[in-house]
Amino acid sequence: QVLSAALDYSRIRSIVSPLAVMGLTSQAVLLCSQDTKTPGLAVLVASLVNIIGDYILVAKMNWGIRGAAWATSMASILANGILVRKVWQKMQRWKDKQSQKVQDIPFLSLPNRAAFISLIQLAGPIFFVLIGKIMGYSSMTITAGSFGIAPLACHNVLMRVFFFFATCGDALSHSAQTFLPGLLYRKKLHEEAISTSLTTTARNKDIESTNDDSTNPRTFLKRLLFFSVGAGVFNSLAGRYIANSAGGTFTTDSSLVALMSRASPFMGLANFIHPITMTLEGSIIAGRDAGYLVATYVFSLVLLLSQLRYRCSEFVAVYHALLLFQIVRIIQFGLRVWKR
Repeated sequence: QVLSAALDYSRIRSIVSPLAVMGLTSQAVLLCSQDTKTPGLAVLVASLVNIIGDYILVAKMNWGIRGAAWATSMASILANGILVRKVWQKMQRWKDKQSQKVQDIPFLSLPNRAAFISLIQLAGPIFFVLIGKIMGYSSMTITAGSFGIAPLACHNVLMRVFFFFATCGDALSHSAQTFLPGLLYRKKLHEEAISTSLTTTARNKDIESTNDDSTNPRTFLKRLLFFSVGAGVFNSLAGRYIANSAGGTFTTDSSLVALMSRASPFMGLANFIHPITMTLEGSIIAGRDAGYLVATYVFSLVLLLSQLRYRCSEFVAVYHALLLFQIVRIIQFGLRVWKR
């Protein structure tokens, strides 16, 4: 029954997956151009449409899991449509300021060989990282399910809580990826200007802006880390409270509530570490340190899968593995950022 419902949901969601990929790309473009309002509007629209759709299709029309899938799909179509439309408008404005050769570039086109290779070099490592995360978290679900239906249900609730608060870490990572490249470029210009004693007006302007403490990459990263620590403390306390004291909100089964309470300390610590880890990861991506990122994820993923395979004799050990995964990543990323 669970497999049948999951397949129904996946089939419906896969219909809009091409638009979802375009939406993610458009969101990245908007964030890189420092437009945070449009992605925020898209999330708001998606949330409202999803809630209304779930109420009508699931609660009123009793479509069940299919209704939830169609509601989410409609929300995805509208949200991604907003993002794609905004990027199209930006491209039109950019074209108007460029030469005729640039103006003739279509909105959608296939990359040439050189552009495709460049894309693979940039996106390939990130693709590997995302696949690694999916494999890791999916393996946690498989391991939790091996202990029975009750632990699987408990795991589902705990991971919903974990990923709800994990959005803070994702936001900090995106901030690092959006703002750090420009600051790093200015720093590079500053270092080149010093080494070659260039004194042009443009270079002097960049030097002055780089010497300004507010635009120094390390200062910016320290501020992000400060916010990430604050977010981690809040996420840890709130997440643990929900899992430890508000378990009855999700289920009336006392055994599930007790199991959630046992796992909550480890999930809470993982929630504390996650925003800091994601901030450091975002800074590594911003610095295009792809080789190190891939290498660390290979090690972390092997360690996580080994822990799940050989060290999980009970359900709570799944969250021991999650905590270990977060600890290893923050050490690896922290050492790299500190040295660079």
